[in-house]
Amino acid sequence: MQVHLSMLDPADPRKPSAIPLVLTVAASQHPAVQDDFRDFVRTLRPDVGAASS
Repeated sequence: MQVHLSMLDPADPRKPSAIPLVLTVAASQHPAVQDDFRDFVRTLRPDVGAASS
């Protein structure tokens, strides 16, 4: 399973980022872990306290 997550820099919305997230498991394991992976992806947020470069 692969997800490309797009985020804007909170300090400068003109700086978008694309973050690839990949779950690699055997086909037999996929049904058991796919919901956990989706839940994990939903928790991702930019770190607004981090200094931008």
